[in-house]
Amino acid sequence: MLIKVQILIGVMSIILLLFTFELIRKGRLREEYSILWIFTGLIIFIISLWPEFFLSRFIPKITGLFYLSAVVMIAFLFLLLIVLHFSIVISRLSHQNKELAQRYAILELELNSIKRLCNTSQKMSA
Repeated sequence: MLIKVQILIGVMSIILLLFTFELIRKGRLREEYSILWIFTGLIIFIISLWPEFFLSRFIPKITGLFYLSAVVMIAFLFLLLIVLHFSIVISRLSHQNKELAQRYAILELELNSIKRLCNTSQKMSA
C-alpha cells in the first residue's frame, strides 16, 4: 500500500475516534451506540499500521481471499454489522414506542374518567 494512502487512512481513523469521543462528551451519541464506531476506528487504525500483514497474510490465510477481495469482504462485514446493530436498536425503540403509546392511552382514559367524576360531583353539590 502506498505510504501516503496508509497515512491518510490512519489519520482518518484517528479523526473518527476523536469525533466519536467528542459526540459522546457532548451527549449527542450514547455510549452503547459508540462502541461500534470506536471498534471500527481502532480496527481501521491497526490495519493502516500493518496493511501488508492483515490484507496480504492474515485475512487470506483465514478466508482464502486476497488483497482487494479481503478489503471488499471487510467493508461488507462492517456494513452488515452496522445494519444488524441499527435493526436491533430500531426494534427496541419500536417496542418502547408501542408501550409508551399504550400507557398514554390508558392515562388519557383515566384522566377523562376523573374529569367526568369531578364534573358530576360539582353539578351535584351545586
